[in-house]
Amino acid sequence: MEKKVRTVCFDCHSKCGVILTVDDNNDIVRVEGDPDCPVNDGILCVKAFSAQEIHAHPDRLKYPVRRKSWSVDNPHTELRGKDEWERITWDEAINDIEAKIRQTIDQYGPQSVIISQGTGRGSNHFLDRLNNTWNGGGKVWPTHVCLLPNLAQTHVTYGRMFHPHEACDYRNAGSIVMWGTNPIRSRQYSGLRIMDAKRNGAHVVVVDPVFRDIAAKADLWVPIRPGTDGALALGLTNLMFQSGKFEAADEMLSTWTNAPFLIDSEARMMLREADIVEGGSDEHYVVWDKVSGGIAIWRPETEDFDRKGVKPSLMGAYEVTLKDGSKKLCKTGLETYKDEVAVWTPEKVSAVTWAPVEKILKMFEIITNPTDDKPSLLTAYLGACMMTSNALQSGRAITILQLLLNPPLDDKGGILFNTFWEFMLDPKITAYDRVPPKLRLGYDKHPMYTQVYGNANIPNDVWDAMLTGEPWPVKVMVSVANDPLGCFENATKIHDALCNDILELNVNMDYFMTPGAEIADIVLPARHWSERVGNFDEELYPEPCPFIIPQIAVQAPGEAWDDWDFMRALGKRFDPELWPWDSSEEMQLWRLNEFHLIPNGLEPIHDYEKAAEIGYFVEYGGEKRTTKQHEKGLVKFMTPTMRIEVYSEQMPSYGYDSPLPSYSEPFESPYSTPELYKEYDMCLTTGARDYAFYHSAWTNIAHQRILEPWPYIELNDEDAKERQISEGEWLWVESLRGRIKAKARISKGVIKGAVSMCRPNYKHACEELNLPGFSWDQANPNVLTTADGSDPGFGAAPMRSSLCKVSKFTE
Repeated sequence: MEKKVRTVCFDCHSKCGVILTVDDNNDIVRVEGDPDCPVNDGILCVKAFSAQEIHAHPDRLKYPVRRKSWSVDNPHTELRGKDEWERITWDEAINDIEAKIRQTIDQYGPQSVIISQGTGRGSNHFLDRLNNTWNGGGKVWPTHVCLLPNLAQTHVTYGRMFHPHEACDYRNAGSIVMWGTNPIRSRQYSGLRIMDAKRNGAHVVVVDPVFRDIAAKADLWVPIRPGTDGALALGLTNLMFQSGKFEAADEMLSTWTNAPFLIDSEARMMLREADIVEGGSDEHYVVWDKVSGGIAIWRPETEDFDRKGVKPSLMGAYEVTLKDGSKKLCKTGLETYKDEVAVWTPEKVSAVTWAPVEKILKMFEIITNPTDDKPSLLTAYLGACMMTSNALQSGRAITILQLLLNPPLDDKGGILFNTFWEFMLDPKITAYDRVPPKLRLGYDKHPMYTQVYGNANIPNDVWDAMLTGEPWPVKVMVSVANDPLGCFENATKIHDALCNDILELNVNMDYFMTPGAEIADIVLPARHWSERVGNFDEELYPEPCPFIIPQIAVQAPGEAWDDWDFMRALGKRFDPELWPWDSSEEMQLWRLNEFHLIPNGLEPIHDYEKAAEIGYFVEYGGEKRTTKQHEKGLVKFMTPTMRIEVYSEQMPSYGYDSPLPSYSEPFESPYSTPELYKEYDMCLTTGARDYAFYHSAWTNIAHQRILEPWPYIELNDEDAKERQISEGEWLWVESLRGRIKAKARISKGVIKGAVSMCRPNYKHACEELNLPGFSWDQANPNVLTTADGSDPGFGAAPMRSSLCKVSKFTE
């Protein structure tokens, strides 16, 4: 007898609603999109359709295993990757992990215990809780190159975290720019909404070195050299100023941003009341009042001026009398920015980015003339402002360009102020309020990431600590939903670190035996999303922001646990009060009640079946959405000025060169390293998402591998002709860090002089298709990448902006 079960796919961030039909043999017999799910409207991709194959795959990890020679007191690290495995019970696994953690804390301190995480599976912030349960050494996770750099720059600018894929109201936009992002492959709910907008007449622009799926539906493709997105944004900003089109945003910029604040150009600081008046506050700021023809003082603590009726001048330079009687000419923040971007003419932008001038001008025309005068939205993502040497400043340049286009703030067609990241980072989930602040590895290099936003370790410094023991040793690492060798930059260094004897316990929890798991000491089997509840922790986006309550469709193979099971069991050993739940269902209901039902005055639900009948709880969004929350005092811009900050003094304090967006060349490029470029003559971008896979997962799944059977590198047809390279030919791809192999994919859809490799490392063989796997060092783009040249404040590694060379493959 068959039954239908409603659940949610977590094989990417989209979290699409799924209906699984299962039979009495615990088999999935049909996969369908759930038409009632407000995220995906019933649409699914191949990752969800592979649920049958993943669930029943013969290579699934089914039981906990341990290296035979490993013990708490004798780890025998020299046998990692060579030793045999022995099956153990979950109790034995938890006992060993607990004992080693306690031993490590006693001997070296809690900072020597690290939790490693990849992307999600619902574990993100409960892993923070687990780490804080024993006051541990924090996490090593890929957020320095993933979403967090974008969240950090929006937080610096807006005083609140968001990213465009969950904030932009695409369906009501008149023009949309996909900037370094391809949601057809990575965030399909955005692709769905963008195509709706396109059908309604919106124009779409794609900025990307490679012509990808979304570009086929776009009105304009703007190919640029990898890592030069900031230069393009500054050039478009200059055109906004030169054309005067920024003036449409005058009221919004004057009312809600610090663009009118006067700047002391010598100090590169905003002018303070303390500069003007003896005894004035250093936390009050100065504007030029158009009404009185003199200065007025902005007071952030009360969010008002020192008198009523002030109308700040947005542009201009004004002579101000300082408290010592001297006079100083001060420009507004926006006037200062106008002067600084004036050098970025279309011709200069073209020379830097390699984009034709006519395409730059056409892009400007589209974004400043949206269909039916609807809003114009810019969506910058991983390729533009997260995986480059100048990630945050590029992101800030795009974010402020968006402001100059006058988007509706928290209103139809604009940028919606969803309550999402504030909720996700709530200490009731993470337990960060239970532990004292502590230093993270890399704190002296990238404080913005280690102390302010990520509260995490810089990955490269974790590997150094495993190799050298300095500044303190990493003795235990527990990885959940992560293969470190396929996740972080410089895979060769990571492999050396994970095999080093300083690391005495390496735990890995996953679906399959990955290259990272092969050199672990204890490997734990994880449940797939079809086999568990609580399989996401990124609720409340996109519009209309549903909290989804999934059901278990099938029983997991063997003794696989879901990630929450493992965290709960281990957490209870150290602090049962922090882990009061006895099941993942209880954890899911706690989240529903604590954060959604009770705050809305609704009765809590304690019966999971009853909650599952609801399916999708919409707290806000759609008809329930409250718009313009900032105007109603419901949302605050939590910056030093309590305004959106075009001019940010925080940026120099984090190690950046300017309070305003600026451009710097990638650390390896034709212009920053011309001698290196003579040999490594191709600009390399890695990390693009593949439709068939989820990061480095699923190359062993036939439904997915058949779409992309071989590792490949995309290059321009002229570059291929010059090198006598043919379509499908095996190539060596080499950087200063190492070399890997890939098949040539040749087209006109790659900017000349650049090559692109997607994220999957083809680590697993697919026996059903008779396709081989490749060891972690054979077809893994992270072998080519490095932490050198990382973004100064945040440590974002230049995975999408370095140099390589390609040559014909020889054995």
